[in-house]
Amino acid sequence: MYRNLFVWVLFWLTMGSAWADDREIIEKAQAAYRAGDYAGAFETLSHLPSLLGVVPLLDRSQQGRRAEIFFDLGRIHMASGDTIRARLALVEVFRLDPEANKGIMDIDPDQALADTRTLLSDMRRITLRQTLGETTFWGATGRSLLLPGWGQLYRGHKKRGYVFMGTSAVLAAAWLVADISYRSSYNTYRGTRLNDLQLGQRIAGTNSDVFTQNFERAQSRAGRANLALGLLAAVWLSSVLDHLVVGPAQVSLSVPIN
Repeated sequence: MYRNLFVWVLFWLTMGSAWADDREIIEKAQAAYRAGDYAGAFETLSHLPSLLGVVPLLDRSQQGRRAEIFFDLGRIHMASGDTIRARLALVEVFRLDPEANKGIMDIDPDQALADTRTLLSDMRRITLRQTLGETTFWGATGRSLLLPGWGQLYRGHKKRGYVFMGTSAVLAAAWLVADISYRSSYNTYRGTRLNDLQLGQRIAGTNSDVFTQNFERAQSRAGRANLALGLLAAVWLSSVLDHLVVGPAQVSLSVPIN
């Protein structure tokens, strides 16, 4: 336990020193980029201690920062017109953090930044398209049998999936409330006593029939519970049958035209 604590303390002290060195290097890279010296900016930024240092087992906490550095390296290559190396850098960004969308340098937005984000977006779309292409009809059906909407999410139809899930949750809650109400009224009906049955005869001028009232109340609440349960079953079945007509979601890819 104490050994692990010592390792963590040593790690964060080392990282604190490295980040202080990083700031100076990043500022030099920023200045070179603004001056149009892309080769100098790349050379400077690629020697960041936090990029080159390797800390086994503890390296995961640095993935986001490394992704930002590689993002800027790709941006520098994009600004210099070297799209091949830019793509290689962004492949590393995507591996470290698929959702990364910014770098570590504080530089005003330019065309290189837009192109870098576009390329990353295309990489995400390609990966998503491959993932959805590997989904199966039966895999989606099985998931929908377990939970309405899960199959749609599996196939990439997020809006349809959330609609099925939300509707099912509302109907399930409505059925549960109606069923509890029905059981309560049914117990009241079954507990009707003989004196209650004769209440209308004992009270002059009234048409009170407790037995009939309790029966009708239980019957009405049973109808509500059955309606909610029927609607829930219909939504559940629709979620399963939905895959008969809807395949995996289609992911569009942008193709630049020169």
